[in-house]
Amino acid sequence: MNYPIAFAVTVALIGYLYYLSLLFVVSYDFLLICIILIPASFLIPSLLREKGLAFSLPKCRGAGNMLILAIGILILTLRFNKQLHRWGDWDAWAIWTLHAKFLFYPEYWSNMFTNKLSGSHPDYPLMLPSLIAFMWRGVGFVTPIVPMIVASLVCVAVPVTLFLALNRFDRRFSAIFSVFVLALDAKFINIAGSQYADTLVAFFILVTFVLYREVKNGSGPTVVFLLAFIAGSTTWVKNEGLLFFLVFSCTFIFFHYRRPETAIRYLAGGLAPVLILMHFKVAFAPENDLINSGRGSDILSMLVNPARYMLIAKHVFVTSINYYWILLVLLAGLVIQRTSFLTTLPFIVFALMLSGYFVIYLTTPNDLDWHLGASLDRLMHHIYPACLYLALFRLSSSSGGRVNMPDYHV
Repeated sequence: MNYPIAFAVTVALIGYLYYLSLLFVVSYDFLLICIILIPASFLIPSLLREKGLAFSLPKCRGAGNMLILAIGILILTLRFNKQLHRWGDWDAWAIWTLHAKFLFYPEYWSNMFTNKLSGSHPDYPLMLPSLIAFMWRGVGFVTPIVPMIVASLVCVAVPVTLFLALNRFDRRFSAIFSVFVLALDAKFINIAGSQYADTLVAFFILVTFVLYREVKNGSGPTVVFLLAFIAGSTTWVKNEGLLFFLVFSCTFIFFHYRRPETAIRYLAGGLAPVLILMHFKVAFAPENDLINSGRGSDILSMLVNPARYMLIAKHVFVTSINYYWILLVLLAGLVIQRTSFLTTLPFIVFALMLSGYFVIYLTTPNDLDWHLGASLDRLMHHIYPACLYLALFRLSSSSGGRVNMPDYHV
């Protein structure tokens, strides 16, 4: 389970440090040194003090489990490769890799931030473009192979994280089931293969809830810090990540208001992501088309228009039935089992997120039918792996009973 968390931290650090290297005109060689030394500065003291990491987790047991995981990943990879093509889908080459091409050139990267390129959304956060540009700088030239590799790694990281997180608590059947659900899910593979940033958002949200479980099981203060850092890093992937971070942070602090030391550690962990995002938004990012569209009186008419509510409900129903029906089945299973989940932190977080999306759609300046058709499936994709993880954990029980840890409401 350490590996997905380490992968998430590494991805986030590269995304942040590459931006800072451009900002402070730092050489690529020095950037590589920082990427090595910063994690080491946290790792070495923990090893010396505790002879092991405070968030160290047990390894996956049994060669059979790993063989099944390997088979599932092989199936996923074969299906993923059929979806993958040069430079990805529309938003990949029109937004994400276009931004990466600007970031590839340290002398000209800030030329991206102009309203003349408003169609490419230069206000979008820079984690995915930074990852691509970082690797391009490493090989010395721009190549479509790099964004394809990044998309492949993120796609595989999601089911691996699901498998290891469930298997960690001996939910073996659920762990295997989750891998094959994603390996056979055409919509998940289609979005992951598009080379958009949406699967990266889904990965960080999933890791956030995996770490949250560790916090609830009494892990050390390092995990609380990591939890905030990973949750905060969703803001550096897409603008939707900011909504998730705000909702998750407020809910987490509310649930832990009687433990101020936990809240303080959480706020400390989320400080760096927030400061970097704020600097980017204030110093570089142009106006967002949804928030700064100069509207006023028309918003009220949108809010009282029943046709807009009906259209949103229709799209949500059709998208859920067509692409995310497995979550509806699992939700029905929770209801049948009479499992209490309405007052849990994850349910509140997702309910508030969906409410936020609803308000955005209700007041969008774009054509509502087009906006829903172009983005709703990807918004649901953001929370899909995490919902799968949480529901399967609640519906399943320990296979072997060897992980002697207290269960708790998620």
